[in-house]
Amino acid sequence: MRKNPYFSWIYHFGRFWITFSYRYIFYRRVEIRGRENFRFDEPLIIAPNHQNALMDDLAMVTSLKQQPFYVARADLFHAKWIVWLFKVMHMMPIYRIRDGYETLEKDQEVFNRCGEIISAGNTLVIFPEGNHNAQRFFRPLKKGLARIAFQTEDRHDFTLGLKIIPTGLDFSNYDNVRGRLTVSYGTPITITDLKEVYRADPQRAMKELNRRITVNIEPHMIEIPWLDIYDSVMDLRRIYGRRFRELRNLPGKTLFNQFDADKEMIRLIAAVRESDPDGIALLNTRITEYRELIKKYNFRHHIPAHAPYSFWYLLLNTICLAIGFPFHIYSLINNYHLFRIPAWLSRHTFKDPQFRATIAYISSMAVLVPLFYILQTLVIGLIFNTWWIWLLYLMSLLPSGVYMLHYMFWNRKWRSRIRWTWHVSRRNPEILRIAELYREIHGQMDKWTLR
Repeated sequence: MRKNPYFSWIYHFGRFWITFSYRYIFYRRVEIRGRENFRFDEPLIIAPNHQNALMDDLAMVTSLKQQPFYVARADLFHAKWIVWLFKVMHMMPIYRIRDGYETLEKDQEVFNRCGEIISAGNTLVIFPEGNHNAQRFFRPLKKGLARIAFQTEDRHDFTLGLKIIPTGLDFSNYDNVRGRLTVSYGTPITITDLKEVYRADPQRAMKELNRRITVNIEPHMIEIPWLDIYDSVMDLRRIYGRRFRELRNLPGKTLFNQFDADKEMIRLIAAVRESDPDGIALLNTRITEYRELIKKYNFRHHIPAHAPYSFWYLLLNTICLAIGFPFHIYSLINNYHLFRIPAWLSRHTFKDPQFRATIAYISSMAVLVPLFYILQTLVIGLIFNTWWIWLLYLMSLLPSGVYMLHYMFWNRKWRSRIRWTWHVSRRNPEILRIAELYREIHGQMDKWTLR
């Protein structure tokens, strides 16, 4: 078997922990589909939408069998440890005009290396939008991916068989730990049919390739192109998503079931936006008022959705939390400094929510958790001179860390249910208005969904 000159043993062994910690600890649930659309022994460029900084790259690391290579903005390579980390992750700097015209010559060197990597049978990941964006719509594409693709095929007289894989990423939340993620790989795009077009007019060929990528990536991502109602449509995914699936008899067990239903609901909104703009305006007004009120009282969407809460239901919640509290104390002592402090620091340090998850994951999962779990186990080994005690302790650390996070979620829900019930008992007009708006939003959407 031919040796791969780009193979890295650090990457190989490091990916085991990264995949486990990323897909099963930091995120609660990750679903992947479409990998059967391509083979890993053929030249590939993966082209995902870009939403969540380095977490997008890690989604590729943990879902692709090869050791993919990446290009990233050159201004991110500003510290020696970052340069080392990015090199280990097979990331290469790409320069922009704002970095200075003298640096643009380096881009061609990077493009040439990308071509060599692809030609050697490796996978290259390029985010064609160029940078990440918090809002879920596909932005105009840069020319970097198209230039690399055409230059690489041109060197092989368009016989390489390069395939570009449109890929969609969708995060349930950008910066919260234990969120959900879908990774959807689409049907490969080839460019052999554009050989003559490229040689006659490269700009026209690259423009056509970008058009194909845009058209083919849209089915694999959540696309909400309306800025005036963007927040309301995002809220509808949480407020009305389950009800929509029930009325349309759509499955909702998997993340992709929910994703596909959300896509269908967005298509419904697009149609109604044309046929009933006044109705959409009214819906937007109701959702905006609803959003402001639940934010004022620090409620999540699921609180009014499951109200009212009976005395016995709340009592059962209280008993369950009380039973689990001793283990929660154990979990806090061993894990709070590893999970919650990095998340708190990243949230209060970075205004860009996309970087918060990246910093929290790297500091927590890649550094603090492995380091402190080893140190804490050594301390227990020194205290208890019995091997099975420190082994049991070590095995309990990760499950207790996950338990701690979920106990905090359960506790927050319990406190929110108590507060909601108390406000309702006091006939708080704003809380009653939240419930009324919730019913009105459902009633208005029901009419459109059932027609």
